[in-house]
Amino acid sequence: MDFPPFARTNRTLYLLSSVRKFNRPNSFSTGPRKVSVPVLCFVAKGKALLRLNDIVHHAEAHQLLYLAPGTTIEAAAQSSELVYFVILVRTVTAARRGGCWTFVDAPSASVLPLAPGHVHIGNAGQVLRRIEELYAASKNEAGMRCPDPDLLLQSFLDRILQGLPQSQAETAASGGIDLCIAYMREHFHEKITREALADIAKLTPNAFCRSFKRATGMSQTEYLNRIRIERAKERLSPGVSVKEVAVSVGYGSEYYFSRIFKETVGLSPTLFIKRERLNVATASRLGFQDNLSSIGLEAAAAIDCYRLPGMDDTEYGQRLLSQLEQLRLVKPDLIIADFYHQSVYESLKQIAPTLVVKHHLDWRATHLEIAKLVGREQEAVQTFKQLEERTADARGRLRRTMERASVTVMQVLAKRVRLQGTVNHPLNELLYEELGLKPGNAVPRNKMRDEWLPEELPKLDSGHLLVIKNGSQPEVEALLGHLQQWHRRDPIRKGLRTHFIPNWLVMSWTPPGRNRIIDEIVDLLTWDSGRGLA
Repeated sequence: MDFPPFARTNRTLYLLSSVRKFNRPNSFSTGPRKVSVPVLCFVAKGKALLRLNDIVHHAEAHQLLYLAPGTTIEAAAQSSELVYFVILVRTVTAARRGGCWTFVDAPSASVLPLAPGHVHIGNAGQVLRRIEELYAASKNEAGMRCPDPDLLLQSFLDRILQGLPQSQAETAASGGIDLCIAYMREHFHEKITREALADIAKLTPNAFCRSFKRATGMSQTEYLNRIRIERAKERLSPGVSVKEVAVSVGYGSEYYFSRIFKETVGLSPTLFIKRERLNVATASRLGFQDNLSSIGLEAAAAIDCYRLPGMDDTEYGQRLLSQLEQLRLVKPDLIIADFYHQSVYESLKQIAPTLVVKHHLDWRATHLEIAKLVGREQEAVQTFKQLEERTADARGRLRRTMERASVTVMQVLAKRVRLQGTVNHPLNELLYEELGLKPGNAVPRNKMRDEWLPEELPKLDSGHLLVIKNGSQPEVEALLGHLQQWHRRDPIRKGLRTHFIPNWLVMSWTPPGRNRIIDEIVDLLTWDSGRGLA
């Protein structure tokens, strides 16, 4: 058997252990599982939410993911049907001795020369055909003559590596990095020097550091810290001291361990131990209190310090003082804040330890992040499943009653009008992707939104116009009146049915809010309970 180019460098053969095909319903989910061998996963249909070593990934149709040995994975389906292939790889080390090649099983921790996570594959259709061919060859139940599965796997991997962008190809070529990662995962509790890892990789220390950063996106110290913190999370409990855990995962200093732990997890080790019993408050424009309630935890207080447009310094200062006083009264153990509250972080942390959740365009990532902080990840996964079922049911009802009627979402501001697009916002994706509604002609495609002066608005050739009205300022009322007159004059717009709705833009970030939007959109569009402008 000829070695592909990457195997000549590593002297490692990648043989097929098995290839499996799965067809899962939307209720499918798995608890934490640890991968023991290199795994390739190709999503043929549907989409899923994955958590790989505490990092959230979104897997969609025609995407390939690589899971290195030692990866902890959790998964939940996010579509009515999920079809995927799982390829388990066996690694064999080839050594030339006395002019002959000898082969032995490589350590179980051996990894493929790929960066973990999503893998660039180029033509997804060709990749799917190759995987289906590999699947058929591995089965060969009829005893028919077909290609050797190991040769097919070698060819498949070679094609993937050749198609990687240059930066990933360089990563794949760094032969010893995979061995270093395996060593770090096995000896994380020991002192590991840069020189020792460079020796394993057969590189100079400086070259090793550069290669490791290209391969993983972080330094070897950051990577080792992440491994250690993951192990520490498994060991922290009320019956074990923080110092004992710090020593057991390789930290000589409890103070240094606590600092790294908080930087990585967001909570101190002490708070992490009792995270399921914390008195939690929220400071959020996006309704974090609803995220908590959906996983069975009521916020001790829920404040919103967002400065509304047109609010002067005096008015905002009074509002801020009132909101902060609410927090002080409940004496929270932890405050969970969104990015809108970054400007008042210093004030919040004087009341209680405060964590500002990183902003994600995907509301699911935010929800899962909040659930992790209070130890309720399984409840979050269950929330995803229930909402998926609710959305699928509503989509079916809307499909039967809406036919080809289109929908446009408009936000009326003081002097401008915004038209929501089809992507890059939880509301856009709920309406047009998940519920399958048809966007109106003026709805921006493939962008979050467009902003217009009222007199410059394009023709709204749409069956239903959903209007979000922010506040009751005189300017807004005047603008709505202008739009009403405008629609009466334009015969194209007379058929437009207009519905005034609450701020779905904010509501769409939480499971309760999305459920409410689904209920309201079904009522509006199936029972025609809105009022028209004509």
